[in-house]
Amino acid sequence: MACFGASGTCVQVALDLAYQARGVSDFVAYVADDDPRDSHPDGTPILDFDQLVELADTAVFVPIHDPAGRRAVFERLASAGVPILGAAGSPHLADPRAQLGEGVIVTCTTRVGFGTTIGRGTIVLSDIVAHDVNIGEFCTLAVSSVVLGHVNIGRDVFVGAGAVIKNGTARRPITIGDGAIIGVGAVVDRDVAPGETVISPRAVSVAEWQAMRAAARRPKTGEQ
Repeated sequence: MACFGASGTCVQVALDLAYQARGVSDFVAYVADDDPRDSHPDGTPILDFDQLVELADTAVFVPIHDPAGRRAVFERLASAGVPILGAAGSPHLADPRAQLGEGVIVTCTTRVGFGTTIGRGTIVLSDIVAHDVNIGEFCTLAVSSVVLGHVNIGRDVFVGAGAVIKNGTARRPITIGDGAIIGVGAVVDRDVAPGETVISPRAVSVAEWQAMRAAARRPKTGEQ
């Protein structure tokens, strides 16, 4: 198996997935078109895409953080006929009834609850994705994020490090719209509209935050 990407999160996730695949598959290369190095400091070769295509019997996992970038790589790999790998996390933490789409990556420290579905190409670095959660394709759930029960997350959503999406209910799940961005450390207890960015521990929208800042700067009555 090989890892698409040779720096940052890609390298860290590669270590995790090599551990998950121990005894089943060997980790043989990083893949990076724009990396001038022939090998990583750990001694693993760094290949360009054409060299990857020439390898026989090698599948690739794609831990790129950016949802749009990861989607583009999936399309490129599929066009070249290169198999795409996923990872289901640690058996004692990830519920076996969870449904994972093609190329989903769940790290070995992530707890995944029952009744949870994770769509194609999503990467889950969270501490926990609880029960009855539906996640669309090509989302990124960053390190130490938490998704509690009865939550629906659309496609191409980015959930920042340390963010918390609180519980919905079976009758009224919390819904995060397609393309939304949940900022680092934000706490979400309401629906987030498609394409909306929410920030801060109170998870206010950027527009709300800007309005509050403008109001705070506005002179009070009687002030010069």
